[in-house]
Amino acid sequence: METAEVIEFVAVGLALVACVVSDLRWRVIPNRCVAVVIVARAACLVASRVGGASWVSSLLGAAEALAVLSVAVALSRVVFGTSGVGGGDVKLISALGLCFGAEWTPVLIMLTSAFVVATGLFLRGRRGSEESARLAVPAAPAITIAVVVTFSLAFRVKQL
Repeated sequence: METAEVIEFVAVGLALVACVVSDLRWRVIPNRCVAVVIVARAACLVASRVGGASWVSSLLGAAEALAVLSVAVALSRVVFGTSGVGGGDVKLISALGLCFGAEWTPVLIMLTSAFVVATGLFLRGRRGSEESARLAVPAAPAITIAVVVTFSLAFRVKQL
């Protein structure tokens, strides 16, 4: 791992910790945290002096996330009458798509979806269906777990 990648890894990790704390306390993912992820990825790409393919993959990863989550929001509004996904969640996952690129962003989205559903079911069981139907599910913890799992998978595949 290059120095730029280590700095990106630490910056994204700290931003995710801040997102989790904020989402658990106030159900908000701060734009500053999303900006840290974007700036860290851009700085890593510039510092690594990588070719256009890495930039394209990063941008495609962000576009994939934005497209998939936009469709999910639209479908949720039609079916359930609510967005189901917060704007901060969409921005954070799209920013993380920059980090994971076109290859691993779909994995990140699938894992995040699974972990958010599991969190919702867990909270529903603890609170009761009436109360849980009115409360937002904090997605940042699920996103963070999905990032760790996706990064671990990507790192392992890269070693093969």
